[in-house]
Amino acid sequence: MTSTSIRETNTKPPVKLVASPAKALQNIVAKKLTGRLTIGDPNDSSIFWRVYVGNGQVHFASSGMGQRERLAYLLQWYYPELQPLPEKDFQSDYEMVCHYWQAGQMSLPQVRKLLFWLTQEAFTQLLALPQAALQFEKTVGLDPLLMSVPLKQTILPTKAFIGDWVRLRPEISSPFQRPFIKDVDRLSKLLWQQVRDVKFIKSLLKVLSQNVSIYQAACQLKTDTLGLATLLQPAVRAGAVGINPYQAPPSAPRPIVACIDDSKTAQRNVKLILEASGYRVLGITEPATALSALARHKPALILLDINMPEINGYELCRMLRHSEQLHEIPIVMLTGRDGIVDKLRARMVGATDYMTKPFQAQELIAIVHDNLHPAGLEVEKTCAGA
Repeated sequence: MTSTSIRETNTKPPVKLVASPAKALQNIVAKKLTGRLTIGDPNDSSIFWRVYVGNGQVHFASSGMGQRERLAYLLQWYYPELQPLPEKDFQSDYEMVCHYWQAGQMSLPQVRKLLFWLTQEAFTQLLALPQAALQFEKTVGLDPLLMSVPLKQTILPTKAFIGDWVRLRPEISSPFQRPFIKDVDRLSKLLWQQVRDVKFIKSLLKVLSQNVSIYQAACQLKTDTLGLATLLQPAVRAGAVGINPYQAPPSAPRPIVACIDDSKTAQRNVKLILEASGYRVLGITEPATALSALARHKPALILLDINMPEINGYELCRMLRHSEQLHEIPIVMLTGRDGIVDKLRARMVGATDYMTKPFQAQELIAIVHDNLHPAGLEVEKTCAGA
């Protein structure tokens, strides 16, 4: 295994497979696989969690973003004398905790306890997800490796808390989400019915105006995330409080799929299927103009018919593979024949994949997705049976 320290990133890994995080973890641990499982929250695409495992044991679990927020929240409860280090110095909670140990501010047993609490708190959140987007990477680990505990030992003490967060999910799916005030008068009345403490209500209203996460709000109010989310749930249900995602999703352009086929019927079918799935389709019916059109639009993937006049698909595929601008674009060959010779010939000229016509809509969507996100195939193998 290649060891690396954790680096926090705000970019979510590609979505590969939707399955139960609990079953996927059990399956990975049972197989004694070593690596990192990334778990995306389907209710908020900006939130994801990461679990490091090895030889049937849990090594650590954390969020893929907002790690400083989580660490500051947990330090308030367990080690209030320790303050999070400056942003410029460290990029993850694991590195920060290791620094406390290396600097002599925490003993090794204290560090292991804190890593265990961070892991348990992460499990409380990720196991409240009934289904999630999963990705498993076998070559990612931790350096140094400081903790190795059984999965059951990590999960059992958190079962009640997991159940509480499951009940909150219809209104508040994660303590990373950002609550905001929609109706201050209504909210004040609802809060007064639950908490007859004017000072606390004023503090809460002030915090909710800052667009902070529930982790940050709980830290400022010196309360726990579960208690705060439970307090806010009726207000969310009543429309007095709204919930923003942890991060606004980027408005990324839709990927372009080029379809090179002299058949207008085939072009129309591909366009209808793929545009309904969120892709843009560049239709090219004259293969002689393909190279210039592809260089101009730079598609993410090319669907290439084999049987065309003037230039057949094999020759055009060979030309594309020799193009400096286009040689790395995945090419899926389309043909009415399903012979092994045709498949071998397609591979020999550089085709990435092969598809027989006629095809069903789901077949086309699947082959486009798999060739744009090839790492997903490994996830499906790893999490099979999850």
